[in-house]
Amino acid sequence: MVKNKIRKSLFDQGQLLSDKFLLETSSKIQKNVIEEIDIESSKNTLLYFPYKKEIKLNLIINEIKSYSNNIYLPKIFPNKELRFNLLSDESIMVKNKYGISEIDDNKNYIGLEGFNMIFIPFVGVDKNGYRLGYGGGYFDRALEKIKLCISKPLIVGLGYDYQIMNNCFGENHDMKYDIVITESRVLSYK
Repeated sequence: MVKNKIRKSLFDQGQLLSDKFLLETSSKIQKNVIEEIDIESSKNTLLYFPYKKEIKLNLIINEIKSYSNNIYLPKIFPNKELRFNLLSDESIMVKNKYGISEIDDNKNYIGLEGFNMIFIPFVGVDKNGYRLGYGGGYFDRALEKIKLCISKPLIVGLGYDYQIMNNCFGENHDMKYDIVITESRVLSYK
């Protein structure tokens, strides 16, 4: 399958990145986000807990908190379902079956219609803005109903330049970004 070959190639490239590069570039990408996106007006923002070599979010979290806005994180449930859980100072983090941190169940969930902005990590993005994820389909399934939202949240992807592909591999069921920000580019797919 084409997507699996692309995914493997991108994983292999990611393994070559030094810790210094990852730290510096992650900071640069986050600063680009803070300059390019109106974080202040996003009362409810969905973030992700960085896994492996995904872009860190510490600067973005600090920016969101400076406006006293809400941050939510995804939590995995049976049947590959994702729910979105409120992060608070009292939140207890636990590792899920993939080793990704998520909030221990606090029952403060909201649906997609409650978000102003959604940040979703990727392995790759095609030239039309379609996301290539890890292959589990969690975000694709969770966000398939986003088209039904009256007020659609802004869907933001954060990644490295090498993850932006010049070919098309997106399918109808794949999630599409509104904007993708890398260390040197801001790409709009609206």
